[in-house]
Amino acid sequence: MYRALEVTGEPAGTRGDESWYAHRPAGYASGPMALRSWVAASCLSVAACGGHKAPKEDSKPAVIRTDETFEVPDGSPLRDRLKIATAETEEVHKQLVAPAVVEAEPSRLAKISPPLTGRVTKLFVHFGDVVKSGAPLFTLDSPDLVSAQSDYLKAKSALDQAEKNLARQKDLSAHGIGAQKELEQAQTDRDTAHSELDRTTTRLRLLGIGPSGVGGPLEVRSPIAGRVIDLTVSPGQFVNDPAALIMTVADLSTVWVTASVQEKDIRRVHTGDNASVAFAAYPGENFTAPVLMTGDLLDPETRAIKVRISLPNADARLKPGMFATVTFKSSAVPEVVVPAQAVVLHGDKSSVFVETSPWKFDRKDVCVGDQRDGKIIVTQGLQAGTRIVTANAVLLQ
Repeated sequence: MYRALEVTGEPAGTRGDESWYAHRPAGYASGPMALRSWVAASCLSVAACGGHKAPKEDSKPAVIRTDETFEVPDGSPLRDRLKIATAETEEVHKQLVAPAVVEAEPSRLAKISPPLTGRVTKLFVHFGDVVKSGAPLFTLDSPDLVSAQSDYLKAKSALDQAEKNLARQKDLSAHGIGAQKELEQAQTDRDTAHSELDRTTTRLRLLGIGPSGVGGPLEVRSPIAGRVIDLTVSPGQFVNDPAALIMTVADLSTVWVTASVQEKDIRRVHTGDNASVAFAAYPGENFTAPVLMTGDLLDPETRAIKVRISLPNADARLKPGMFATVTFKSSAVPEVVVPAQAVVLHGDKSSVFVETSPWKFDRKDVCVGDQRDGKIIVTQGLQAGTRIVTANAVLLQ
């Protein structure tokens, strides 16, 4: 249909033919420009002869949208892909997972500090020893102890003297010799001496010393039965801070697991709820117990409350300071549950498509909760029995 051209743009067999150049059509150029011009003209000719078909008219829309109403017309391919069903309720056990730490029960923990400044002369226990309540822990020599014992002895001697003086004044008064004023003064002196003895006796008692122990070193005893879990003192050491912690005795037969529950989840945890505790130290092993108590104060920094669980620890496997994970499980409650494909994102909100009439739907915003087993809990915005799009709802958008 077309004559072959060489790259020069001259008709084949005419190269060097001067007569052709002399009689070539007006405006005909030779060389590459001639080739491009000829090709462009050929393409235009093909297009003019129907080489490209005109586009067809647009097909019928799959979805007709009016504001927040969506209609799937007859013949739409979405009718074969969308599924419509009724939202139902299911009994749901809600779970909450929170980080936790093991703590010694405060009523079973004794932090021992020296009652006075002084030198530790003898240590009766070592780290890890088991002690009974009232067992001696260490002895302490202190100048303040000597002063307290001396005050006691002086008060006791003063009371003895005051008792004798009062007895003598009573005897004189009975024989009509003594003056009433001296008798009253003797009674006042006796009462004052008795008060001073009570004061010094109480001071010794607070130090753990009875009247029979006056004159010896201060012996500090354990207030509870348990195990020595911390020891920071040695014999001969001088302790100059009465507030310094030198020993800790704890009964770890029962420990607390304290979980931190965020403010938004407080309503989901109640005293008596079942809880399962998992420790990194014992993978695959769970400890179960009810919630012992929930805290009343919110930590302003972490925005969390403390929830405590009591666990038996007779074998001492659980150590204070260990990290744990607590899973709280509440009793079963009815919840509206829908398939995950029924919920779509609309901006920053979750929505479902509610059927208002056959193949007509309204978008409705909902609040969703946990997702499990391919289903989502709808906490607000949808009632059971409502017909919604349950599969491929995202196609309506």
